Amino acid sequence: MTDLDEFLRWNSGHLLENRTRGAYAEWLVHRALGLDPGQHRVEWAEVDVTFGSITLEVKSAAFVQSWQHARPSTISFPIEQRVATGYVFCLLAEEDPDLVDALEVSQWLFWVVPTAKLHGERRSIGLQPLIRTYGDGLRYEELASRIEALQPALPEGSSGAAEMELPC
Repeated sequence: MTDLDEFLRWNSGHLLENRTRGAYAEWLVHRALGLDPGQHRVEWAEVDVTFGSITLEVKSAAFVQSWQHARPSTISFPIEQRVATGYVFCLLAEEDPDLVDALEVSQWLFWVVPTAKLHGERRSIGLQPLIRTYGDGLRYEELASRIEALQPALPEGSSGAAEMELPC
């Protein structure tokens, strides 16, 4: 096979597949911040996005999956790594399998949460606790400004994890 585009479509063309959707969510965060995501994604990098002194872990979920299912999926985001300054939780929120389109940024919701604000012993956070604590989610257009707003909250020379405050 010599056509890279054909291979990429075959290997990664279904944006509802979990791994591909996760990589796409990382790409969306890079793009929202105006960052060049680099030539290739490093799947096991320590953090997913670096923006100045802020490091971000990006997690994605969706109600509609790439496989057949009777009802929308229960939403839960893993929060196991905890080395990043903050997390960006990305939800492909369309629940209708006939309408879902991961390329349509209006179907996504985002939450920006400082790692220090996540319960230290939890390994995941569900959608309802996320909404109760951090609101209904941000639109793509609001994502960059919310992440950028974290920057001034970091004292000079700080990693930021303990000192950050998130405006809700």
